[in-house]
Amino acid sequence: MALISNIGAGIFTKLKYKADSNYTLPTSDAEHQTFIGAGGDFENSVDVTNIREFPSFGKPANIVNVPSYGQSVSSQIQGQSDAPTLEFSLNYVPSVHDTIQALVQDGLTYVFQLDVKNSATGANAAFYVKGQIASFEVSPNLTDSNQATLTLSTSTDYTGPFTDA
Repeated sequence: MALISNIGAGIFTKLKYKADSNYTLPTSDAEHQTFIGAGGDFENSVDVTNIREFPSFGKPANIVNVPSYGQSVSSQIQGQSDAPTLEFSLNYVPSVHDTIQALVQDGLTYVFQLDVKNSATGANAAFYVKGQIASFEVSPNLTDSNQATLTLSTSTDYTGPFTDA
């Protein structure tokens, strides 16, 4: 396959995770192929299903506004960016999501794969990040599906995009 090369809706985008056993995140397509392949570190990873909305992700801006006395506009300088949190909205199904709920604040680090896809087969863009499952909040809804918010705290930079062979 190749990286996505056209405009499209990422309706086949997936989130997967696996407990981190000191895995080194891939840094190239070849390492990504080994990582996800048969016998690879990410084999038998777990899909998070019924995702309603994905957050934006990547490297956040590291700009700090510094006010200057007597100036109408503040200056901007480069600062240290904070590791972002990721909030996913899910259509909540208790029997499906109870496994994820059990992992909240368990102290373990996980490898997360965000696999952006516009179609069931074909081009993709896989990204990886390490982090923890910070919270899982359920929101009962009287007029729509019951929902939940899954929050992940990240602890590494993102690697990717990579494509499947």
